[in-house]
Amino acid sequence: MMVPAFLLLLLVAVASASVDISNSTVPMKGACQVTQYVLALQFMCGFESIHGLWPDPYPACDTCTSEVFSTSKLSSSTLTDMKKYWPTCQAGNTNEDFWSHEWSKHGTCSGMTQDAFFSKTISLYKTYGAKCTKDCHLCFDTSLSYKGVC
Repeated sequence: MMVPAFLLLLLVAVASASVDISNSTVPMKGACQVTQYVLALQFMCGFESIHGLWPDPYPACDTCTSEVFSTSKLSSSTLTDMKKYWPTCQAGNTNEDFWSHEWSKHGTCSGMTQDAFFSKTISLYKTYGAKCTKDCHLCFDTSLSYKGVC
């Protein structure tokens, strides 16, 4: 059985590291370093939409925060785009449930604010989403430069 490259990266350990996001360096505590980001796209809604932006490796050891998701921390333009490009596709869940899950599981490990995490994800989707024709993952380096389909 072939193991995907992003799973192999889970084994990478580094004494200390930092991630460069939008011209600011965010210190990363713990023994792991984010080596790339994975933008996961889905077709569960009957159309292409965002599943999430995942720091890789996940979990990023103890680099995650416990900040709770709140739409009040999002700009109105980010929230409008989230409703359009990042809807929940699961019956019984609200968009806010889905976004809260993505924030607590992945966004809190990104080193970004809530608005920066969601707006950057949407920007990457708008720029590179057309490279997918079905569920897929797009890889980006730690400065969020496109690497390719992964």
